[in-house]
Amino acid sequence: MENVRHMNPRDTADEDGLNRTPPPSDPAAERALLAQCLHRASEYTEAAELITSDDFTQPAHRLLWDVIGHQLTEGKPTDPVSLRAAVEKLGQLRQVQDGNLIWQIAGEAGGGSAQAYAEILRGKTRLREIEALAIRLRSGVLNGQAPEDLEEQIAGHVHQLTREAPTGSRFVPGGSFILDRPDTVPAIWGEGDQILWAEGEALIIAGPPGVGKTTVGQQVLLAAIGVRPHALGLAVRPAKRVLYLASDRPQQAARSMARMVTLEHRDLLNQHLVFWPGPPPKDFIKDPGVLLRLARQADADVVCLDSLKDMAGELASEEGGQAINSAIQRTLVEGIEVLALHHHRKQGGGKDSGREPTLLDELYGSTWITAGAGSVVSLWGAAGDPIVSFRHLKQPSAECGPWRLKHDHPRGVTEIWHEVDVLDILLHAKGALTAHQLACQIYSPDKGKPSASEVEKARRKLDQLVEKGIAHKIANGGGRGSQSGYVAAFSSTGELPEAS
Repeated sequence: MENVRHMNPRDTADEDGLNRTPPPSDPAAERALLAQCLHRASEYTEAAELITSDDFTQPAHRLLWDVIGHQLTEGKPTDPVSLRAAVEKLGQLRQVQDGNLIWQIAGEAGGGSAQAYAEILRGKTRLREIEALAIRLRSGVLNGQAPEDLEEQIAGHVHQLTREAPTGSRFVPGGSFILDRPDTVPAIWGEGDQILWAEGEALIIAGPPGVGKTTVGQQVLLAAIGVRPHALGLAVRPAKRVLYLASDRPQQAARSMARMVTLEHRDLLNQHLVFWPGPPPKDFIKDPGVLLRLARQADADVVCLDSLKDMAGELASEEGGQAINSAIQRTLVEGIEVLALHHHRKQGGGKDSGREPTLLDELYGSTWITAGAGSVVSLWGAAGDPIVSFRHLKQPSAECGPWRLKHDHPRGVTEIWHEVDVLDILLHAKGALTAHQLACQIYSPDKGKPSASEVEKARRKLDQLVEKGIAHKIANGGGRGSQSGYVAAFSSTGELPEAS
């Protein structure tokens, strides 16, 4: 019997000991983090950039994290009494010892940093993921899995860890950051000084229902993945992969894009476009980092948000607007471009009812939403109209338009049907043309009272003609006050020179 091996009672079925100890966790750090978040909403926001409820190992702690986030989303307090009431409403009081656990955690708040605790939890999650990978690999070896398959699992996990790891220092010397820039604005959509979407800056396409904002946005994305040659006649920079968050009526978004492609495009669409139907897994207020994580998981370098109202709670609140802006900026800084679809404010029944919006504050929601965008485009018209108005409300470079767009709905094609020709207006003006007169014709042909901003935009258009050598600027040429006038620069033979 000397060759008989006697089993130690502590031995397990796993000879390598992979399951002898509980998975890596730190319940004390979980409690400390929750204690900080109970007392200060800002601590929750900082921690939510790094972790989600999945990083908590204790069910009660995971429940409290989600309830705190929900309370903040709804603008409600997170004191122990309010949290207990919220947990009771969910029918989960037994999970938190009838509320006693909430009071215990609330009394543990110290001077620690929520971000530091969150980093501890994220580190434990990574260890658990590595442990799970080791168990899968060991199982694969014992079951005779092909080496190539096991190596692919390892490579995929390493790639995911690398994508999620901190990006390191972003410090850039002042001289390089300011001076080592291209002479023109790098464009995602556009060319020259006609840029509708600039690199590293979000584009918002806004409009009421049914005017074609989804149509135009999808045409831009299809041009980015090579299905279309351009969008509205302007070039679109190629994208590696587009993530489309179809949160607002996803089936309608699918039907819209189906008009623009054929079966021949299937492989191209599968390779370069991925959809997420329905709202994101977490509200941006609860988890500002969710957009970046989704983009990384999809391996996307462009993200489309259809639409902003489905990404966070109340957009009109400061918290909602800041959450949208924070999520977008964190994504942009990692080199992932963002296109968002949005809506105008609902108009009342007063004198401005039915009037085309011309200002950024006429878009729905907090001012933080448009403040964080590099370019904002407005479409206007009645639902289903084949001809709609296009205005560039915020520009990264020169203004594009105003245009009239023509939708060919059966073919899924949109083109510029009419564009204001400033030179033509100048040629047919009686005498010198002022910026105010041009603004009346371009921006307010009906009301005749352009805003100061619209007058300045008209002046810039006229000054551009002067810079090109095809117009002259005449001081006090308008005959009213000190306004300057502009005239076409005819040569001695009565011809306009070539634009320089």
